[in-house]
Amino acid sequence: MSYTPRHAIHISVTTQPQKPILFVDVDGVISVFGFSSSQQDFPGPFHWVDGVAHCIPDAVGARLERLAERFELVWATGWEEKANEYLPFILKLPFDRLPVLSFGGRAVFGSSHWKVEAIQEYAGSRPAAWIDDNIDQTCEKWAKRREAPTLLVRTKSKAGMTDDHVERLLRWADEVAQDAANAAA
Repeated sequence: MSYTPRHAIHISVTTQPQKPILFVDVDGVISVFGFSSSQQDFPGPFHWVDGVAHCIPDAVGARLERLAERFELVWATGWEEKANEYLPFILKLPFDRLPVLSFGGRAVFGSSHWKVEAIQEYAGSRPAAWIDDNIDQTCEKWAKRREAPTLLVRTKSKAGMTDDHVERLLRWADEVAQDAANAAA
């Protein structure tokens, strides 16, 4: 006599590695500045944020959406929580909030070294990329010391994040995922 189960149970076990983290600055990456005010076509429309005009190119929202497919996006900006208050709406993002780093009043315009401690604390041992227009030697030294894969991507403040930056980040995320798969095999 054979046994035929009434209910088949299919178990599938997958191990999804965590996505690498992408730390995203705002000024000089999302909000561009330093372009010629005499040019006829600005890089994007202006938006008022707490009484300050910010030029934010329309294409940035779609770029962040593409990156969100492969990265955990984290705001790494002196804007801190203001990034979540304004940017998802301005950029027409399908998500309302992203994690936000807090810098305890250490923000210094024109540099990024003051972000390293908070970025390292959040990243821990996970692979991490960081896009910013003010990456300096302190940031570079931090990236070289990390054991986890780390990528620094510099933007130019008058152009911000471009399609080329996005493609570079996506290629790097694919390499990290492939390396993790090879290590697990």
